[in-house]
Amino acid sequence: MEKTKILYVITRMDQGGAQASVLYTMKNLNKQQFEAFLATGAGGRLDGRVKGDSSHVFFISALRHPIHPKYVFHDFWALLQLGRVMRRVKPDIIHTNAPKAGVLGRIAARIFWRKAKVVHTFHGLGFAKEHGERQFKFFVWVEKFCAKMTDVLVFVSRKNAAEAKQLGIVKNVRTELIRAGINFNPILPLKFDPAAKKGSLKIPANAKVVLALANFKPLKNPIHFVLAAYKVLSQMKNVYFIFTGEGQLKKTAENLAKNLSIEKQVLFPGWRNDPLELLAISDVYASVSLREGLPMSLLEAMAMRIPAVCYNVDGISEIITNNKTGFLVPPNDINMFAEKLKVLLRHAALRSRFESSIDHRDFSEFTVSTMVKKQERLYRSLVPPTKKNGGKRRFFRRRHFRKHHSGADHGLR
Repeated sequence: MEKTKILYVITRMDQGGAQASVLYTMKNLNKQQFEAFLATGAGGRLDGRVKGDSSHVFFISALRHPIHPKYVFHDFWALLQLGRVMRRVKPDIIHTNAPKAGVLGRIAARIFWRKAKVVHTFHGLGFAKEHGERQFKFFVWVEKFCAKMTDVLVFVSRKNAAEAKQLGIVKNVRTELIRAGINFNPILPLKFDPAAKKGSLKIPANAKVVLALANFKPLKNPIHFVLAAYKVLSQMKNVYFIFTGEGQLKKTAENLAKNLSIEKQVLFPGWRNDPLELLAISDVYASVSLREGLPMSLLEAMAMRIPAVCYNVDGISEIITNNKTGFLVPPNDINMFAEKLKVLLRHAALRSRFESSIDHRDFSEFTVSTMVKKQERLYRSLVPPTKKNGGKRRFFRRRHFRKHHSGADHGLR
């Protein structure tokens, strides 16, 4: 049986949930039915995981994250590079991920390889009113335009799907809900020593730890993490806060912690290769993000039975049950966020009750195996094993529009 070729397109292989989902899917797809290819911008932290497969991985040198008029030449060149890859691979399905790659990848698909079915996954909507009303409206218009070139829009959370529907992005387009998935049976190193791990970070063995696995982009909101830490530390002394990752706001966060005289207890260790070990020494997981599709780091915290305090945005509430497995706080309410942290840090019995609730929570829809099975089912529905794609298609999916009614939310029932 001829395999179905799938070309994944993502802006860059940075350390994040979208990249992890793509890597998991590529690795675990049924190899007898599917053949996976990847097109991505160069310079990502995870490039080393894919560089060895030069016949299936293509680095698009001009593809980069920033969205700005000064990068229009790079975007045009990236479009041509993507088109060249598509003509070379001849994929049956083009599956784009991340905002920038989602736009350029779908346009390139419609210009250079119209034979392919096109899927785009929203790992979060990627734009927010915090960027400004005009920019928000522009990004909504861009997504509406690109949706017309898409066969299926995939969402990782119901809240993102509902917001996209309310904004008119999914009008006349098939939609599917496919959760980001992780391994819910994490395995720590055989001789893992929590005290030694704390010691390596200069944290006392008896100290409480609050952890955020994130990056220093504006929507991850690291400044609120520092301010919440300051409010907690003003009343509790033996607590340490860790915010991992890199990004444009790291220096600002470091300076703020220094100005507040909490720099010894608010740690910014950069990118880490030991997230499970950091979770294992943590008492509370924290998320102050202003936008999240379905954060895999929060799922990893649940897999390690770590109760969480989170801003209640996007798909967070689909993971955390308020007052049962963690606390949900209105976005930007730093005072309440700090209070909930203090409650969990002070009361071991409450943490134990939350941990027990996490143990009894059914996370089967968030597993890697479920994610991959749903991806395979979607691909088979677009390109049945006995039928390969063929023939040219129009730039926009007009026949698709006539088939599906306005606002249809297939797969989201």
